Amino acid sequence: MAGSGFAIGSRRVGEGEPTYVIAEGGVNHRCRLDLALEMVREARQAGADAIKFQTYKAGKIVTRWAERYWEDDEPSGTQYAIFKRSDRFGPDEFRRLAEACVEEGIAFLSTPFDLEAVAMLDGLGMPAFKIASADLTDAPLLERVAATGKPVLQSTGAAMLQEVGAWLARARNLGVRDVGLLHCVLCYPTAVEDANLRRIARIAEWFPEAVVGLSDHTDAAVASEVAVAAVALGAGIVEKHFTLNRDWPGDDHYHSADPAMLARMVEAVRTAERALGAAYDGVLACEERSRQYARRSIIAARLIRTGETVRPEMLIMKRPGTGIPPTEIDRVVGRKAARDIAEDATIEWDDLA
Repeated sequence: MAGSGFAIGSRRVGEGEPTYVIAEGGVNHRCRLDLALEMVREARQAGADAIKFQTYKAGKIVTRWAERYWEDDEPSGTQYAIFKRSDRFGPDEFRRLAEACVEEGIAFLSTPFDLEAVAMLDGLGMPAFKIASADLTDAPLLERVAATGKPVLQSTGAAMLQEVGAWLARARNLGVRDVGLLHCVLCYPTAVEDANLRRIARIAEWFPEAVVGLSDHTDAAVASEVAVAAVALGAGIVEKHFTLNRDWPGDDHYHSADPAMLARMVEAVRTAERALGAAYDGVLACEERSRQYARRSIIAARLIRTGETVRPEMLIMKRPGTGIPPTEIDRVVGRKAARDIAEDATIEWDDLA
C-alpha cells in the first residue's frame, strides 16, 4: 500500500489502516428514495465504511446519440437513454441520503459527473470526492473538485499509467494533497481473467505518494476472492458495486453484490487483514513453545558410560529441542562422558568433560 495515508471524515485510509470498503450504490436505487435509504442501512450493516452513489443529469454527461459500451436491455442502445432513466435524484434526495448516512454511522459519498454536482455535494459536507475512470481527462471537473480541498479518489480504468501520471501532476498543481488511485477495469462485468490485480502493485510503484486501491467490476459471485487478493497486493481501498436485488433489470444490478454478498466480502477482507499481519524477522509468541518442543536435540542412542568418548553412532536427533541442538554435533563428538548418560536421555553440556 503506497502513500502515507489521509482521512476520509473520521476514518484514516492508507498504510497501517484497515481497508476502506466502499459500497458503490451508483443509481441502483431505481430513483426511489426509500430504496436508497434501505441501501444505506444495508451497507452499514454489511460492514462497509462508506456508501457511494452517483450524481448526474443525462444531458450534462453524454450526447443523445452516443452508443453505450456496456450490457443493458435499453432498446435505443444509447447512453443517453440509460442515464436519463436514472437521473431523477436532486439536491433534496441527496441531502436526505447524507443525513441518513450520519444517522447510520457510514460515510456518504457520491461521484459527481458535472460541475454543478460538485458544488451541491460539497455543500452537503461530503468528506471526499470520487472521480470516475471515464473522467480522468476532464480537467475542468478535476479543477472544481480540487477547489473543495477534499481528498480525491480517482479510478484508473482504460487508462495508461502515463495518463494517470498526468492526472496526478494536474491534481498536485491544483493543490490536491490527499489522493487515492483505484485500479479498475472499465468492462461491465469484468471477466476474472481480465481483472489484472497485479496492476495494483504497479500503480503503487509508479505513484508512491498515493494510496492505492481497487474499484471492482467483476461479478459479485467472486467479490470476496477478488477483494482478498487485492488487499494482499496492497489495496488500501476496495470499492464494490452494491444493490438490494441482483435480479432487478437494468443499471448495475446484475454484477453488483447484494447485502449478503457484501457482508461476506467485508468479512473476508477483515480476515485477510488479520492474516497478512506485518513483515517481521523473528518468532511470534504463539511459536515459542513449538520452537522449543518441535525442534530436535542431541539424544543418547544407547547408554554412554562415564569416560567413554562420544562417537556419532552413540547419538540420535530427537525432539524436544530443550537440549543441545543438532547444529552443535561436531562439538559433542569426541568429548568424553562426565557421567553415565542413559539411553534416550537428552544430552546437556554438563554431561560432557
